[in-house]
Amino acid sequence: MRLSELIAGLNCRVYNFKDIRIEELTCDSRRVAPGSLFIAVKGNKYDGHEFVKDAERSGAVAIATQKKVTSSLPQIVFKDTREMMGKIARNFYGDFSELMIVGVTGTNGKTTTTFLIHSILNRAGLAPGLIGTIYYMGNEKVKAERTTPESLELFKLIDRFRKGGMKSIVMEVSSHALALKRVEELRFRVAIFTNLSQDHLDFHKTMAEYKKAKLHLFDLLSKEGIAVYNLDDPVAEEIQRLYLPCSLNYGFSNGAMIKGEIVEDNLSGLRMNILHKDKKLDINSKLVGTFNGYNILASFAAGVALNIDYGIIKEGIESLKNVPGRMEHVAENIFVDFAHTPGAIGNLLNSLRKYTTGRLIIIFGCGGDRDKEKRPQMGAIASENADLVILTSDNPRTEEPEEIIKDIVSGIKKNNFIIIPDRREAIEYGIKIKKAEDILVIAGKGHEEYQIVKDKIIPFDDTQVVRETLGVHDHVH
Repeated sequence: MRLSELIAGLNCRVYNFKDIRIEELTCDSRRVAPGSLFIAVKGNKYDGHEFVKDAERSGAVAIATQKKVTSSLPQIVFKDTREMMGKIARNFYGDFSELMIVGVTGTNGKTTTTFLIHSILNRAGLAPGLIGTIYYMGNEKVKAERTTPESLELFKLIDRFRKGGMKSIVMEVSSHALALKRVEELRFRVAIFTNLSQDHLDFHKTMAEYKKAKLHLFDLLSKEGIAVYNLDDPVAEEIQRLYLPCSLNYGFSNGAMIKGEIVEDNLSGLRMNILHKDKKLDINSKLVGTFNGYNILASFAAGVALNIDYGIIKEGIESLKNVPGRMEHVAENIFVDFAHTPGAIGNLLNSLRKYTTGRLIIIFGCGGDRDKEKRPQMGAIASENADLVILTSDNPRTEEPEEIIKDIVSGIKKNNFIIIPDRREAIEYGIKIKKAEDILVIAGKGHEEYQIVKDKIIPFDDTQVVRETLGVHDHVH
């Protein structure tokens, strides 16, 4: 694409203009290839403007900046390069209006809900791509770098999916992505809001800002788009006050447009009735945990919003066996789960309590350099709802693990916790003291395969540590 086409309609100042051909867009100077437009973005740690010379050396043919810098290349100066990245990407790749795009936001349940919707879209023959926390999946799976990529990466990924024959996309949309305008230039056919509880206040500062970022997803609906929300979540009242031309809600309470009833809830899965209009469907899911009932209802609502046949929606839900690191049954009565917020820890323990005949034991920690306010809350909820709490490390980053644990302990009123800062030792100890009738859950990391200690990323996988400790080498299904 010519540079003139790329910046057509965008508010900018231009220096050294030449109408050269742009082959590639990037905001990472390490990924500049010959023919690239390098977009300098100011981030928390690094300022892209300092890497313009590196980009030139690597073959960049033009640069986009927020201030004029010294360069012989064509230079496009915008007021805010982060905000413009999506617009540049849309000019370069197109707007993807031919694809059916489903976005899922909320504090908990995004990953499982997107996996369920992916399964439904698959059954419906809609060749879906998946973008989320665990991996990006088109015709092949790639490990995800972040839940919702930067706009340039996101558009490039969707373009690759489209070229690979994908007709629909289901994606997790994080509050960071919404606040940082990564999805601003996409339009969603269905936008789903699962729930809201405290998380990411290191970034958003207040719950009001966090909620505002999440609700912004509804502003990005396409003309014929449908908003889907959880009627049982307190935010529902606020959502109902928004001007949403088309919306669907789900829940277990009376009055939900798509209403769930749990018939059976045990360690082999959930049996539910789903009622919509005059139809009643019996759903048998392999997913474990009452909270998964909400994820099933959200995915069912997405199917209804997309006019997919009830029978196909049911097949899609029932054919999903598990989600990596989400209530993952690793060994007899031992689970690994990603729960890392007060709400998620509460849901997790309440669900597991139903199946526990012995003690309910939880191992968890809190991330370093992240929302400190949730630490005592998580401590309080874990201690109230489990019989034994083993406190350990979870990505301490630049903080001392013992200091993070102190913050968690400050919320605990009971004397039912022990401290083992080394995560491997904590898991080994939990397995050693677990009796046959006890349930052990290792929370916080889920599918993650690393620990971040200071500035080092160390390989670490909870499920693998469980298997090594038990001397088993296979998944339990």
